[in-house]
Amino acid sequence: MNKKIEITTLWNRYYLLTVLINVLISFSFYMVSSIMSKHLVNIGIDVAVAGVIVGLFSLTSLVCRPFSGILADNFSNVTLLRISNVLMAIGLAGFAFVTNTQLLIFFRIINGAGFALLGTSVITLATRFVPDDRRGEGIGYLGLGMALSSAVAPGFGITIADHLGMKATFIAASFMCVFAIFLLFFIEDTSSNKKTKSGFKLSLKDMIGIEAIPYTLIAGAFSFINGIIASYLVLYSDELGVSGISVYFTVCAVMLMIARPLSGKLMDKKGIKVTVIPGMICTVISMFMLGRVTRLIPILISGAIRSFGQGAAQPSLQVGCINKCGKERSGVATSTYYLGGDIFQGTAPMIGGMIIGKVAGIKGYRLSFDIAGVLLLAAFIFFIYLECIKPRLESKNN
Repeated sequence: MNKKIEITTLWNRYYLLTVLINVLISFSFYMVSSIMSKHLVNIGIDVAVAGVIVGLFSLTSLVCRPFSGILADNFSNVTLLRISNVLMAIGLAGFAFVTNTQLLIFFRIINGAGFALLGTSVITLATRFVPDDRRGEGIGYLGLGMALSSAVAPGFGITIADHLGMKATFIAASFMCVFAIFLLFFIEDTSSNKKTKSGFKLSLKDMIGIEAIPYTLIAGAFSFINGIIASYLVLYSDELGVSGISVYFTVCAVMLMIARPLSGKLMDKKGIKVTVIPGMICTVISMFMLGRVTRLIPILISGAIRSFGQGAAQPSLQVGCINKCGKERSGVATSTYYLGGDIFQGTAPMIGGMIIGKVAGIKGYRLSFDIAGVLLLAAFIFFIYLECIKPRLESKNN
């Protein structure tokens, strides 16, 4: 039987366990992301088919995301995390032992479904163990684990693959999910997290947090930038003849780790405008800068500015989604936020590819970066309207 847990401090054991579980999940994901395509090609899968299999992860996650929110709000997050980690563990282990294309597709779909449920459930669970007046800080530290994993895990996974083989990397990632399941037995469910089955509905309103859509759209502009950078920065550096571009992603991860906890504390004390406005300004500047620099150091500086701005703004927008929907609907708020990210990040490579295909050379990449900057600039104007202009107009009318 569930019991109410009184939360008076941020660094309670339940929150710490949730952070550790999130790190394990993120680490397992980033360990294999850097070797997935190469592994598929090595076992005899055609490059085009390998791309489809890799892409199925995002597609499955996109389809499952709305359902993950309503599940997280209506059922035990601890149980959902156990189920999703089981799915992740099976999906990852499957890649270590299977070479059949159909089975690989099956395991990739399982992997994507588990990840969609994981991302929403772990955020929703964390909000149960964070004091309301420190929610921004709590979400910020949770995201810090993901930033750390993105910086360290790919290299760790490649090292295992180099010394023990790629199968060993998938097995190690699978065991991390198993260990996360073990840790979940030390977290008690909270009564606020469980509703009666008669209260469970499956409607569009219960799957999508309408109140969270404005912040989701704004955050989506950051995801669009991520999609453009991830897909075309390496090709852009090749076009420029710049070597050592991999350092860019390490610099970005370090800046995210610095910005996230600081922005969380600041938002809790001063409000969302204090972190989002300067964060968006920094990111817009960095995108226009990126398309106009031709050496490694300036490119790294643009990445540092972008990541610091993004680290300040995005966690605040995520917390803003939860605040708009209410703590009891944090699952739907989180899934709505991630759904927007999936859509924007997924369409960015397609749009960027069309632009680069039409405009050859450096100009094509520059135009792609500029369009991403313009999109975020439009989102910035929208945020100013929402937070500064609209409240004044409403107060005048009242």
